[in-house]
Amino acid sequence: KKVNPKKNFNLKLVKLKREKPKFKNLKYKKILSYLSKMDNSKSDIGLVVNKKILETGTSNLLFIKDQKVFAPKKNYYEGNTFKFFKTKIRKIIKKDILLSELNNYDEIILIGSGKGVASVNKINQIGWKRKNFNKYNVFQKYYLKEKNKCNSYKF
Repeated sequence: KKVNPKKNFNLKLVKLKREKPKFKNLKYKKILSYLSKMDNSKSDIGLVVNKKILETGTSNLLFIKDQKVFAPKKNYYEGNTFKFFKTKIRKIIKKDILLSELNNYDEIILIGSGKGVASVNKINQIGWKRKNFNKYNVFQKYYLKEKNKCNSYKF
């Protein structure tokens, strides 16, 4: 079921790597054990390996700094929504997203087929807080425009 994220969306960082992240697979019991304990409209887990944040339990992550868009370099599953945005955003810079540098980013945006587009409000563990909604609004506009082109099916 599609989740509508709230404006006060938060990330909880956990030391966990998706098994074989380049391939979509169903071997993520540990991820589900974390997600089952939270309200997924208000929060998600940020997967951290070697002091780098890679993705969330449900979505890809984009990081905004000085109006530039960054994504992790490797070790995450690139979902269909991420692939869609790669066709819309001129340049997504791939780099290691270090936990120690997260406070340098103005926005953190989740993108995924389950949540759509969500703006992270804060990460309590490291004291990160969203500085603005500038790029979130751009991403949301692209997403809603594309979504509204699709026929809605009810089962």
